[in-house]
Amino acid sequence: MRTLSYEGTFVYLHSTQLEAMQITHTANNDQEQERVFSLNGAAREVIRSQDSVICVLPDAKAVSVTKHEAGDRSFPVVLPMNLSRLSDYYEFRMLGDARIADREAVVIGVIPRDAYRYGYRLFLDADHALPLKTDTINEEGEMVAQIMFTSLRIDPSIRSISTAMHGKAGYSWLHPKPAHSIPASVPANWQFKQLPDGFRLQARTRQAASLGSQEMEHFVFSDGLATLSVYIEKADDADGLREASRMGAINVYGVQISGYQVTVVGEVPAQTVRTIANAIEYSKAAIRRD
Repeated sequence: MRTLSYEGTFVYLHSTQLEAMQITHTANNDQEQERVFSLNGAAREVIRSQDSVICVLPDAKAVSVTKHEAGDRSFPVVLPMNLSRLSDYYEFRMLGDARIADREAVVIGVIPRDAYRYGYRLFLDADHALPLKTDTINEEGEMVAQIMFTSLRIDPSIRSISTAMHGKAGYSWLHPKPAHSIPASVPANWQFKQLPDGFRLQARTRQAASLGSQEMEHFVFSDGLATLSVYIEKADDADGLREASRMGAINVYGVQISGYQVTVVGEVPAQTVRTIANAIEYSKAAIRRD
């Protein structure tokens, strides 16, 4: 996914929506570049390089430029990286062979050992191990999201990405303030009690307040495969999100704690975001040490 040069089209099915995307990815001398362009719905284009992410929104006549953070994902795909860590929470099975985008694929089942994470079927290209298709399976065995290549060309001669950046002089160019990473040694104002087994804090950032928005703290948790985010900001009133919602495989749960709006969102079961939201505690002691 990161070391090959390829181009193709994939579809992303979630809820009742079907999105088609065109992707070009280049890998030259450890330098990656990627362009994803929407083929249906609102026009969107995302160009990722080693140091920036550019989002072009023609309908809004806007371009957003942000710093590319290490660890940012490319197009949405699930691929486990540390099998030894994951074996306590998932079982892996070979499920046979398949054919995707006119290419031979090996099918791997990723079966969760509890109800706090989704299962997956990974269809990996037989020659290059590139994910050709990913099915996300909920705790009831139902498919809640699917990503699948419909055409794909893997070719090391693909070395450049063309993008229609000319003619954008009349667009609004936005440069959102980057979030600042917070070292693990800095005490948090929040404690997370009784997290589901395997989920650990991966990153913590703080987004400075801007016009019309509050300062926001962002926690990222992962079990090595599934990832979710916790956003905490000062509540403006008593009408903030205090309920669950879902879009495809993504679940959201909101709660207000000590005058703060806490929102948990991730591609995990509803039970997981609800459990983590209810495990958060306000820590006055940590505030005094800040």
